[in-house]
Parts: sequence; C-alpha cells; structure tokens
Amino acid sequence: MKKYYLEDVAEIVSGATPLTKEKKYYEGGTISWITPRDLSGYNHKYIYKGQRNITEEGYESCAACKIPRGAILFSSRAPIGYVAVAGTELCTNQGFKSFVCNEELIYNHYLYYYLLFHKKKFEALGNGSTFKEISRKTIGKYEIELPSVEEQKSRVEELVKFDEKYEHNSRMLNSMKSLLEMLYIQCFENSNIKYERKRLADVVEIITGGTPSTKNENYWNNGVYDWYTPSDVAANENIVSFSANKRISVLGLANSGAKLIPKNSIIMTSRATIGECIINLSEATTNQGMLSLIPDRKNVNSLQLFFWITRHKSLVKSISNGSTFKEVYKKDIEQLKIEVNMEVLAKFMEKAEPAWDYYISILQENFLIEELRKKMMNFLFL
Repeated sequence: MKKYYLEDVAEIVSGATPLTKEKKYYEGGTISWITPRDLSGYNHKYIYKGQRNITEEGYESCAACKIPRGAILFSSRAPIGYVAVAGTELCTNQGFKSFVCNEELIYNHYLYYYLLFHKKKFEALGNGSTFKEISRKTIGKYEIELPSVEEQKSRVEELVKFDEKYEHNSRMLNSMKSLLEMLYIQCFENSNIKYERKRLADVVEIITGGTPSTKNENYWNNGVYDWYTPSDVAANENIVSFSANKRISVLGLANSGAKLIPKNSIIMTSRATIGECIINLSEATTNQGMLSLIPDRKNVNSLQLFFWITRHKSLVKSISNGSTFKEVYKKDIEQLKIEVNMEVLAKFMEKAEPAWDYYISILQENFLIEELRKKMMNFLFL
C-alpha cells in the first residue's frame, strides 16, 4: 500500500455553465452536459446524458471541459458526494470535480467505489455559508492509500460484476415496463371497446398526507412506517417502490396528518412536481405533498391506475392551482374520469400477470444487489 494525493493519481477537471439566457447555447445541443441534479436519486453507475445538452457554441462560450468515457464524476457542491462513471464523452457544470484516472496508478472503478463509500468524509471537508463546497485544492490534496492497480482490480472485481448485473436487470425492467404499458394501451385505449367513464371518486379512495413535527425525535426514531415525500417518488424510475428514505414511528403517525396507506396503492406527487407516481409494495404514509389513491380493485386496480396517471400526466397537471407553487387538490382530482370495464380489467391482468411477476422478481434481485454492494464496500473500505 502506498499513499498518494488524489491530484497525483488523476487529472481533476472542473465544469462550467454556458449563459442560460442564450437559447443558442442549449437548443439542439448534442453535447451531454451533467449537473448534480441529474444525479439526484440516480441509482446507476454510468451516466450518458443529463436533462439538458449544450451546443458546440455553448461549449466554446464557457470553461466547460469534455471528459472521456470512464472518467469519474464527483459532485463537489449542492450536494457533495454524488458519484457516477461517464458512460460516454461528456461535460459537466461547475458543481463537479471529475477525475480522469492515471491508469498506471489507480483503477477508475476502484476510485468510484472509494468515493461512494467515503461520501460523509468528503462532505465534512466542504466549506461555505450559503452551501457547502469542496474546492479543487482540498480534494486534490486528499490523501488516499492505494495497493497496486492489479490488486485494486482484484478487490473490486465482484462489485463490478454486481453492477453489470444491476444494469442488465435495469434494461430488462425498462423493457418489461414498456410491455406492460403496451398491454394497458391495448386494453384501455382501444376504440373498439366500450367503457364506462367513472369519476375517480367513485372507484378510488383518495388520501392526503402530513408531516410529524421534526422537532420531536420520538416521531422519527425507530420508525416503522415508510414516509414518502415527492423526492422519493420523482427519483424512482420503477413502477413500484419497496421503501422510502425516511420512516415515522407509531407516535409520529398518531400525532400528524399522515395516514396509513395499504400496500398496492398509488402514491402520487401533487405539488411542485406533479403527476409522478409509484405503487407501494408495503404499508406506508406520505407527507402533504402527495396524494394516495386506493383503488377499489373491482372497477380498477393499481396497475391500471398507474398507467392511467402516467399517460394522463398533462391532464392531472392542468387541474393544478396556486400562485407560489402549483398543487393538485383532492377535490379536483376526484372529478377526473377513468375508463372502466371489469371484463377488460380481468383480461388485462390475465395477460399482464406473467410480465408483472417477472418485473417484481427482477426488481427484488436489484434490491438484493444494492444490499450486497453496501456490505462488500464495508468489507473493502472500513
């Protein structure tokens, strides 16, 4: 094992932002441009593009640098510690310090897992009053102890394999989601089928959420109920969710506007970000930025309702109100109408059930991979 400064084993590259008022710097852009927001809730190892691209003119207008495929992206502010591997040549905004590894001294995958595991250590190195930031100088002088490159590769070999399996499964999940959506379209957007259009209020129970006092630790310590917020749902690219980032206690549930929602309901964002939804696979609660829809399972079920919301997101957004931020209210969404045909619903589930079961099994495997990865990193880096 030998000690190095990070700046001795990798070129550290900062990013930049073209002037946002100049449309020509963004419209029609083909250069992938990543911001920390693109990594919020991002569960994949590789990143290929962000929410926005920039044009060649935009790139030339600022101090952004193109970094090669395989470079390690590390968010250095707002927040500190998001990590990803560049899946293609790309650039970033100023919220990153990216590492182009010297292959003779450090294996890029080893650095990826090291940064991921030591996130809190790097967060502690941040400075600033408005928001914490870790400077290029500070991160460059961070001391890291490294075995030989061959030993680094050997140590993280199983982690790399796990992540390859995770990415393969993720592609399968996207394919199965598309298949299920196609079955939904065939069954519920078919001009040859007669439907009864019913108000959501007649086939769904809609529940609002609430937040226990954050000052009372008894409402949060030893939490037993998953407590979903809009960020939990907006960051989830899957149809279902096993758990939320936070849990509340029995006391927290009893002393707030939060309500218990049965499993296999729909949890939907109703303010700021509107119309993002998931199916909860365990009993849960939400904050006030959510609406939960409990289908009667006779006229509609959760899978039909999920695709109805995702395919009618613009309709859901259109009934929002508010001056500070837009919000969809329970009384308004209750009046929206959904296509109902119980025979068609039965046929839909008959066709969808094998794909649905396979979807859940793949998702469970990915959940296990995430847990195993955490344990392996503990073993390697503690």
